[in-house]
Amino acid sequence: MTTIRAKLVATLRRVPLFAELSEGELGEVAQRVTRKEYLSGTTIFTDGERCRELLVVAAGAVRLMKTAPSGREQLISIERMGSTLAEVPVFEDGQYSLTARAIEPTELVRLPADDFRRICSQHPGIAMNVIKVLGRRLRHLDGLVEELSFSTVRGRLIARLLRLVEERGRRTENAAEFELDENNEELAARLGTVRELISRNLGRLHGDGLIEMRRRTVRIPDLRKLENEILEES
Repeated sequence: MTTIRAKLVATLRRVPLFAELSEGELGEVAQRVTRKEYLSGTTIFTDGERCRELLVVAAGAVRLMKTAPSGREQLISIERMGSTLAEVPVFEDGQYSLTARAIEPTELVRLPADDFRRICSQHPGIAMNVIKVLGRRLRHLDGLVEELSFSTVRGRLIARLLRLVEERGRRTENAAEFELDENNEELAARLGTVRELISRNLGRLHGDGLIEMRRRTVRIPDLRKLENEILEES
């Protein structure tokens, strides 16, 4: 196996959708994919553009967003190594419903839509994995709707912090901590506001003793107290 093909197989092995494929089957898929590199800030695809391939993030990070007619962008998610993009339109031979942009130097592996649909028909387990991925994305969107439902930036920020506790928090009694992998600008885009208000409200939450921050580590000393704050915002 050539070095390039071996690297492609290693990349595909990290993708949950292809977890059940054997080494030989991964090798067959690797023969059908291509790779493309994107500079930071490069648009990968746009909302409404025809989808012709399944995309896999081999390196870097991709910002998925929805753009309003006014030009305002709502961050939907940030996808990193091993994530797939465009699972829905690749099945229905449709259009992208979001815009994707590289937020750092990024490499994508591209599998033609016809080949991906054929693989799914031959391996029903992969189709089931697609359903699982789509289920996670739906839960993520449900959480995003919940976070955006609060009228104040403080309320939306607290809701986001509590969700991150659920998703990745390390708990000790009634306290928790987690790593915040989004900067203030990304948080602002996700919560429909501006960076300055995120910084200000993080500072106020820290000043009120509701959170503690050490670089990107967020510690919540009293979860019940923070949860009560969100109830008051409702």
